[in-house]
Amino acid sequence: MQGLPVRRIASVFVGLALILVLGVAAAWPARGAESTRKPVTITFWNWWDGDREAYMKAVIDAFEKQYPWINVESKIQGWDNLSAKIISAFAAGIAPEVMMAPRAEVLALADMGAIIPITEYVKRDKLDLSIFYPAEVNAFRYEGELWTLPLPTVTANDDFYFYNKELFEQAGLNPERPPETWSSFMAAGQKLTRFAPDGRITQLFSRMSPHMYLDFLFSNDGDIVTSDLRRQAIDSKESQETLQFMYDYAAKINGGAKQTEFLSRNNPRTGMAFMNGKEVVLFENISMMNLIIDEMKKGTMFDWGIGLIPYNDRNPRAKSTGVAARGFGWGYVIPKGLPKEKEEAAWLWVKFLTTEGTGIFSFLQGRPSPVRKFNENPEYRKLNPNWDKILRAMETDKPLPALPIIRQLTDAIINGLYGVTTASVSPTTAINNIANNVQNQLDKYWAERARKGR
Repeated sequence: MQGLPVRRIASVFVGLALILVLGVAAAWPARGAESTRKPVTITFWNWWDGDREAYMKAVIDAFEKQYPWINVESKIQGWDNLSAKIISAFAAGIAPEVMMAPRAEVLALADMGAIIPITEYVKRDKLDLSIFYPAEVNAFRYEGELWTLPLPTVTANDDFYFYNKELFEQAGLNPERPPETWSSFMAAGQKLTRFAPDGRITQLFSRMSPHMYLDFLFSNDGDIVTSDLRRQAIDSKESQETLQFMYDYAAKINGGAKQTEFLSRNNPRTGMAFMNGKEVVLFENISMMNLIIDEMKKGTMFDWGIGLIPYNDRNPRAKSTGVAARGFGWGYVIPKGLPKEKEEAAWLWVKFLTTEGTGIFSFLQGRPSPVRKFNENPEYRKLNPNWDKILRAMETDKPLPALPIIRQLTDAIINGLYGVTTASVSPTTAINNIANNVQNQLDKYWAERARKGR
């Protein structure tokens, strides 16, 4: 591994984390002049469990030092039926003053009229939104309003891939030049996929998974719906090219269903085949960094790198483009109808959490912050030799369309692509099925809005 020795990396991480946890509150002065304000308690529902509970407590302690009249009660929630739990809490009128919610649920709650936009608060406090990467803010814009801000990032999840530099070098490929285009990705796959005499894959260059469709589609200048958000774009030229590329790769490189058998033999748990040196490339989100840093501390991690999403080199408009706010792009929302003092306290907590607080919370996990300035901390580069590549990837991101039914649409797309990724269903068949499904959901959504007069 390049860079600092492993023991030094571990001590830097732990030591600096302690400094941040113990010292950050002192670095942000308390507002003594306001300490005579009437005490306010707000409840904060969140999913920051495990080690992250202590990290969030450090952020809350720093906030309460700066705003001594506000008490934040953290209530960690269970993961079962997460989406239903969030929506039903608002429907039943029992939502807390601040609710952590994935981006799809934030848009759905805004569409229901259940939460307040933060646009006016941002203007009032002169919060400079340019401190964030563009997609971090744009992901939470809906119908002319801003509804929340992110923590952790909505970027750095589907805008890069991990790769094994050592295996690249062994195959005679430049370990510092991972594939940037579809053509070079296909060529590297031919070189780095290995087969046993009986035809089984012994070394997989890269799996082809349904979730990779959005990565490749956006990097082919495509989208899943038209710009007016009313028509599906699954049958567009860009989408057809994307699915054909995925099908061809699955058939020619991975031998159709042979990747499934390979992954079953080499631990199907996310990231394990890569971590064990059996899979050369892994398209996975930034949460993999926790596993990689743990392996770095043990001294067992191979030399690894970051590549940007390959783009279609036959399309002059195509370029590497990350997908923001897919899955758990977490935001923090405030319900309508709170007493003014509670609403004000809730906003101050949301603002602090997503601006100052992210400097603690993100670093303690080795993850990038949505706020640019925190990522310039030189200690990040000591922990992660590929840090600058991750920051570059974050700048490329584009959020999925701002539709309250975006989760249903992406689920329909992903579920319809398993056959393509094993070369058992043609791209044409998959496109027809998915396009009809997506269009039916769009038609139903817009008809319901019209019925409600919105």
